[in-house]
Amino acid sequence: MRRRRIDGGLVIVGLVLIAIGTYALYTGEIFLSRLTVSEGQSIGGVGALVIAAVFIAAGVYFLFQSRK
Repeated sequence: MRRRRIDGGLVIVGLVLIAIGTYALYTGEIFLSRLTVSEGQSIGGVGALVIAAVFIAAGVYFLFQSRK
C-alpha cells in the first residue's frame, strides 16, 4: 500500500491557527494590534468566540489537507 505524504508547511500553518484560536477562546478577546494595546483595540465576547472558532476550523482543515 502506498504511504501518504505529509506536507510539513500545512501542518505548521494548521497548528498555528489552532493555537491562535485556542488562545482567543481562553482569553475571550482578540487584540487588533499587538504593538500598541490600548483601550478599544480588541474584540471581545461573542465576536471573539466566533473568530476563534473560525481559526480552529481553518487549522483543522489545513491539518486534513496536509495528508493528501
